[in-house]
Amino acid sequence: RNEKLGSKERAVRASRSSFKYVYIPADASCAMEELTMEIPEGKEMECLLDTLKEHFRSSSGTVGSSAEQKAIFKKQLEEQSGKVIDDSLMDIASRMQMVQPVALLPGGKATDWEHINLYVDDRGISKGLPRNDRACGLANECGAPTDIVGDAFIARILDDDDRFERHDFTLAEVSSGAPWVKRAFELNIKKKQNVGDVQEQLRAMGAVNSAADSLNLQDALPEPTDPALLGAVDHDMKHMYAWSQEGEDVVVTAQVPAETSKADVRCDIKRQSMHLEVATLPEGSRVVVDGALELCFEVTTDECSWSILKNKDGTKRIEVTLTKGKEMRWPCFTRNKSAPETK
Repeated sequence: RNEKLGSKERAVRASRSSFKYVYIPADASCAMEELTMEIPEGKEMECLLDTLKEHFRSSSGTVGSSAEQKAIFKKQLEEQSGKVIDDSLMDIASRMQMVQPVALLPGGKATDWEHINLYVDDRGISKGLPRNDRACGLANECGAPTDIVGDAFIARILDDDDRFERHDFTLAEVSSGAPWVKRAFELNIKKKQNVGDVQEQLRAMGAVNSAADSLNLQDALPEPTDPALLGAVDHDMKHMYAWSQEGEDVVVTAQVPAETSKADVRCDIKRQSMHLEVATLPEGSRVVVDGALELCFEVTTDECSWSILKNKDGTKRIEVTLTKGKEMRWPCFTRNKSAPETK
């Protein structure tokens, strides 16, 4: 992700000045390390990702020429987006270093909003980084098997919409017998079983091909006639943003003047609301997305991001990427006064 997000309204414990996290090198001959990070004032949310971006940007172990890596990266982007990526966009994407979170312990009411995430280089495959067997083994123990390449880091957060706190994760907890691993395994297996139950019901209705397969279903979608979503899209209203969705991501785009900088942007995201305000827009039009409007469904705030990109005509645009709490199709962006989806 390009930039970590958070809400200024969230409470942060003033007494916490540092937190512990764990480094798992891809090189199995190197020992795992417990690290401590000091929290800069006002940067509890972004401090870890900023540090990891720098680590992944400077770490060695890549194979192939930069042109070969770029070609692999371009192929990945085109496969993920289903679109042809032109050279100008590739130049921008190639300069961006992003961190990919992998949820080991999924946060929610069942865990009192505790999340434990693995963080990896999201360009690890295109860089030709080696498989991280220890990280892969831990993910498998958690019931969330995935192929992890390159160095990995584990950290714990508490995110319940009103609070965002970084909590210690210690080296002693990297164990298949740790209580959190057992809890993660139970929750992840239960989640998969729930998906199987929904798919079985759809098969019984003869709708699995049109519903489950095409939607890459993780949970049942609400009925289209759900009263909460009827009339949510306002086609007559002038909207200051456009939005689209692809898999687990919802992307919101807003056109802004060329002089816009990060200091001009206020972007606050909660589990089911988002407020986007831009100081360089004309008075009366500065609120692009009103935080009083409820998002269609919940998002995973720790995995959301935003960036300012340049357009070919010299103007700029803000892109906000929201990670869906559940990978399901959104029929609207907000449950009231929503812009129509750009397809």
